Amino acid sequence: MGLTQLTVMYGKLEGAAGKFARDPTGYLGTEAGIYSKRGLEVSWQHVQGTEERYYRLQHRSADISLVVGRAALQHFLDSKRTRLIGSSMNSCPYYLIVKPGIKEIGDLKGKSLACREKTARIAPLPLVFEGRGLTLGEDVTLTLPDGDQDAFDLLISGEVDAALLPRPYGFIAEEKGFDRVVEWPDVVDDPLPVTIETTEKILRDRKKDFTAFLEAHREAIGYLKTHRDETIRMLGNQFDHSSSLAAKTYDDYLVWLGDRLTVDFTQLEKLLAQVAPDWPGGARKLASEWIAPGALRG
Repeated sequence: MGLTQLTVMYGKLEGAAGKFARDPTGYLGTEAGIYSKRGLEVSWQHVQGTEERYYRLQHRSADISLVVGRAALQHFLDSKRTRLIGSSMNSCPYYLIVKPGIKEIGDLKGKSLACREKTARIAPLPLVFEGRGLTLGEDVTLTLPDGDQDAFDLLISGEVDAALLPRPYGFIAEEKGFDRVVEWPDVVDDPLPVTIETTEKILRDRKKDFTAFLEAHREAIGYLKTHRDETIRMLGNQFDHSSSLAAKTYDDYLVWLGDRLTVDFTQLEKLLAQVAPDWPGGARKLASEWIAPGALRG
């Protein structure tokens, strides 16, 4: 009996961090035979751009998309056509990345900080600085760009002294000579940074195959998290990571992959507060319409 074909798309971070995939598990899981053991032959396709991925889902040339939650939610609110069947990462706190010479939060007095606007809006940034005797907006200038890539670019170009960045961007900035402030607390986050998405029609047609995929991907994440050397090798071979970048990715980012593969309701609430805070009905109504049965927890 032949293997069932399944096409899974993923993107990479744009710009300077363009080699970084949010969930690279599939490549290692395929090498280990985890998907084929469940009767699947999974094709992992890098497809850059969310609109292109939605086009392929809509025209049935792909079955699943691994996509950042804020893009997935916005598309659902616009189209009502997609469904989440899970999430491989519900949360991943940002790093505070700074120019060399800045050692602690207090050193930001008289300096500038960039943070994605919608992220900053729901994070308790003022309280963190108040705890260090600083007033945000007075002692520290806050710049609010539209996206994380913009915050990264402002830091790299020298237009700001510090930036709150998702960990992958932070790793790239460290590779370029910037530093991380270790004392920064985990108060800025990117809720549902990796969602597992399909369309309502494909879900109806391929529910059994998706169940097998989720079981396999769950095992593959567990395999990745217990095989550091193999994962670092894969990151180098597949994504051209340097040894230092691959090690940081494994130790400080991939640990946030969750093998439960369900959507945490608390993170869903945070995501809605970022993307559509005035959406009628709240997160419970959103979950009932957007998330496949069995894919939500909490």
